[in-house]
Order: sequence, then structure tokens, then C-alpha cells
Amino acid sequence: VLPPAAPSASCRSCRTLGPMFAIRLLPKTERSPSGERLGEITIGTFREIFVCSSGNDSLIHMEPRWLNALRALVAGSPIAVLQHDPRFAWIVYREGRECYVQQKLSLDGTFSDALPRETISPEGDRVSEWDIALAAIEHFVGT
Repeated sequence: VLPPAAPSASCRSCRTLGPMFAIRLLPKTERSPSGERLGEITIGTFREIFVCSSGNDSLIHMEPRWLNALRALVAGSPIAVLQHDPRFAWIVYREGRECYVQQKLSLDGTFSDALPRETISPEGDRVSEWDIALAAIEHFVGT
């Protein structure tokens, strides 16, 4: 699996922005053991490789959908749904200038129950999430 792209030594804004945010499809040559396409998300120091499947739709639309959702988040939307499988998505919640990222399962694939952000599971456990400044997402989408 490929390492995350490192900012160049001359990238002043990369050094001053702090933690980074990125999500991408890995090259077609990088596959899961069962042959599925892979994606990668970076949230600060957290990095995860995940399986990408779009059901009947082509994966070529996945990254543009992610970017559109993140641009809407930057423009003021309270949530970005970064779906990477018919039933799984990374959900980015915006609260002011801070964002919180959780991976969610939606049995029907709609993620209509993603709001409000929940930090405690129905079983009483803390929900795993990662925080990132909105500035890092703004930098990623180029705004």
C-alpha cells in the first residue's frame, strides 16, 4: 500500500496549517486481498486504508462526489457524507471551525440518520472519531 503523499519541503502553507486532511482512491494497482479497489483517508496523524465499492455505479464518480460534499461542508453545510461503499461512509461533522470524522454503517445506504452527531453509542461506549480543523479541509479542497 502506498504511503500518504508528503508535502514538499518548500510548502510553507503545509507547515503552518498543522494537521492535514485528505481522502483519495489509491491507484488501480493497489487492491485488497480479494481484488477490491482501495481508498485512503488521512485525518491529522490518523491514516486508514479502506475498501471502496460503489455497487452498480462506477468508482470514477467517487472522488468528485467526495470533493463536492467537502466543498459544501466548507461553504456551511453541517455534514459531509463521504460514501465509499453502498453501506459505509466517512461522515464529517462541522461545528464552527472544527470538524469531527466518524465512519458509519447505514443498512439502507442513505445515511439519513447521520445527524445529529452522536458521541456515545446505544451501548454507552464512546464513538470513535477524529477531529480536524476546518482549515485543513479548506486546504484539501483548494479554498
